[in-house]
Amino acid sequence: MFPIVAHEELAPNVHRMTVKASVVAEKAQPGQFVILITDEKGERIPFTISGWDAARGTVDFVYIEVGKTTRQLGALRPGDELAHFVGPLGKPAEVDHYGHVVAVASGYGAAAILPVLRALKEKENRITTILQAPDRERAFCAEELEQASDRLILALGSPGEEMTVSATRPLRKILANHPQNPVHRMVVMGSLCLMRVISEMTRPYSIKTMVHLTPLMVDGTGMCGACRCSIQGKNRFACVHGPEFDGHEVDGWDVLMARRCTYADESILQQSFQCRGCSQW
Repeated sequence: MFPIVAHEELAPNVHRMTVKASVVAEKAQPGQFVILITDEKGERIPFTISGWDAARGTVDFVYIEVGKTTRQLGALRPGDELAHFVGPLGKPAEVDHYGHVVAVASGYGAAAILPVLRALKEKENRITTILQAPDRERAFCAEELEQASDRLILALGSPGEEMTVSATRPLRKILANHPQNPVHRMVVMGSLCLMRVISEMTRPYSIKTMVHLTPLMVDGTGMCGACRCSIQGKNRFACVHGPEFDGHEVDGWDVLMARRCTYADESILQQSFQCRGCSQW
């Protein structure tokens, strides 16, 4: 059993949970994920690691209440236990010295991207982070992102405005100034539609754009096939070969987005993170 050490609400229906899992904390790297099961009859669900403390043996992750299991997580308190907590899984994010790195985060990605940014900062990169949120109340992790970045841009939406519009507005200004202030690398964590749009925006500039395809994952071990994707014409699984990929090498974004929304219904729609009425979160 894995005790819950801390549990806090970051925004409406958005929570950060800290779990005692010494083996995971000892080996975790930026961009990796864990799989947990709440109880012996629970489903297995993957979450990107948003932080860890090897000395204390704790691991953090952020989740959004969208269905039965995440609502069960929301009811748990410090002192309660999770039946299973497996990880770290997936390949770590690519981290090196690139120069000017622009990161875009939305939804769960606001917390999940933090370890990647901190690792990039340690490599002496200059980091500009765009945090997309529907309003200031739901711009969670802003202070932590600001500390991990050289510049933080809040991209808050207007009523009725799509996520991709508010998130890409500041990015267009950055890219317009690309010759004078070059962008050497992009990192995006958010919905599939946001990652797709940004990958197409950076393609003409040949800016390598790393996307995290964690929204595709279900089983997390490559057995279910739900996160199957085509990378430069080759079949890959987000959980085994990723979850980080070069967005310019991802084939068939339309197929991925259609698959992601196949089981969407009114019970799991998250208005806070919707784009074009879908359940991308």
